[in-house]
Amino acid sequence: MQNHQAVLSSFQFKRTADVIRVFNENSYLMAEYSERTGAVKWQRVLIASQREVIEKWLRERYPASASPAAREIPPPAAPLQPPPRASSGRSNTKRRSS
Repeated sequence: MQNHQAVLSSFQFKRTADVIRVFNENSYLMAEYSERTGAVKWQRVLIASQREVIEKWLRERYPASASPAAREIPPPAAPLQPPPRASSGRSNTKRRSS
């Protein structure tokens, strides 16, 4: 198995705003990590073990900054009740003609 430091040393990490971009040694964009959400979007194919090492390092180094309150799903709103119908004093039944 490859040494974790050897894997990390062959990649460059560049931060812009809340996105950390991962480049390989040939300066190809490999992945983008959102510091706001903690999600990694891979742009190119990479060996699974290398992906795991990079994702773990990114999450340890740049933990997601979304507050716990922002992650919670708000409770559903109460169902809307139709407004009461105004009574016009007239019956809704039809009269039968004789």
